[in-house]
Amino acid sequence: MVRLNHIGIAVSQLPRITRLFAILGLPLDHSENVPDQGVKTHFIPLPPQAASIELLEVVDSEGAVAHFLKKRGPGVHHIALSVGDGELNSICETLRSEGYRLVYLEPKPGAHGARINFIHPSSADGILIELMEGGSS
Repeated sequence: MVRLNHIGIAVSQLPRITRLFAILGLPLDHSENVPDQGVKTHFIPLPPQAASIELLEVVDSEGAVAHFLKKRGPGVHHIALSVGDGELNSICETLRSEGYRLVYLEPKPGAHGARINFIHPSSADGILIELMEGGSS
């Protein structure tokens, strides 16, 4: 079963945006470095813990999110969908066979210990879609 896991937002002023969400009753719950992505992720769970907002803080000025911020500025970076355990590889194979472009040849480690891959925005009407398998959300 596929479900919304989180919406990733690239930020340039983390303290300001986390304060805003805290004022709205949505405090930070979890932060984690993701060196492969060049970011530190900060998660804000959404009631009733069905999904979350992920704030992407750049820690590597050469990473993909840093380039996104330089090109487009702060804002929605991606949406993430959780897939069932053991389904990510077959979903990626099916997407490729149907002509969809994926960012990685093989899934990579992501936040929460999940395995991830992305559907490239050129194949999804400009939307970067993260596919996640496993890990704790």
